[in-house]
Amino acid sequence: MPEARLRVVFMGSPEFAVPTLEALAACPDVDVVQVVTQPDRAKGRGRTVSPTPVKVVAKKLGYPVMVMTREGYGARAREIAAIQPDVIVVVAFGLILKEDLLGLPKLGCVNLHGSLLPKYRGVSPIQAAILAGDEVTGCTTILMDRGIDTGDMLLTERIEILPEDTAQSLGERISRAGAGLIVRTLLELRSGSITRQKQDPDAGTYTKKIRKEQGLVSWTKTAEEISRLVRAMYPWPTAYTFHSGKRLILLGVRPLAQEASDAPPGSVLSLVPFRVACGSGTLEIQRLKPEGKRALDAPAFAPGSKIRPGDILG
Repeated sequence: MPEARLRVVFMGSPEFAVPTLEALAACPDVDVVQVVTQPDRAKGRGRTVSPTPVKVVAKKLGYPVMVMTREGYGARAREIAAIQPDVIVVVAFGLILKEDLLGLPKLGCVNLHGSLLPKYRGVSPIQAAILAGDEVTGCTTILMDRGIDTGDMLLTERIEILPEDTAQSLGERISRAGAGLIVRTLLELRSGSITRQKQDPDAGTYTKKIRKEQGLVSWTKTAEEISRLVRAMYPWPTAYTFHSGKRLILLGVRPLAQEASDAPPGSVLSLVPFRVACGSGTLEIQRLKPEGKRALDAPAFAPGSKIRPGDILG
């Protein structure tokens, strides 16, 4: 007789989790018996209440959707226990699971993390890898324990960080790779062919939640460091600077590491191209969004701008 399909409870919320849900839906060996996600929230300038991306896709796929909050955790955990899943898959869910769920499924709770653990545990591993100037990152599946991303590692996949990668583009590639990695992990867990690997406690590093103020550009840094900041902060919270008290959001830049300048850091060297002196090297701003206005490519921004060569940004 063929093996019974794996009964899976999927827990996830943002766009990063969607490819995994879709991969599970496409796998004939998996039966997604419940999707659990965060509540609908107000988003955007209009504060329109919107469901999570996972909820939207789960509804399209015809899966039952359960909303979990910190306050309602206990009741929802009991409902999940009654479902008797073989495994719980967690991808960017947004709530910490307690022992009642961690010890529930016979195959455990499997988490997809967006780094090569034990490096960059925590909530912003993709941004951290870009900020550090890493050339390679990846994703890891782990058996969850009570710690933050400290469980035994199951499978990993390495992913190259491209010079133009933003947190968005890199996150999309990691989420797609991770979707396949989750399916492989579940099938190997079921067959017993997977090897668990303990994380080196001395090699672990942690990342924290990104804050808006982290996007403020310090022009005393090198052009390369500022370029990494711009890429790591996109699409949220974005990197920014100021001119005459008005915010300028930097959306696309190019570091000119070999182009030295004697001007103070933050000095506008030219508007076409839009070049700014840094602590080391020069930064070319290619796309930006002035406060209260639409995003523009630098050549379109220059004619109507009040910025002049010699002005100081910051």
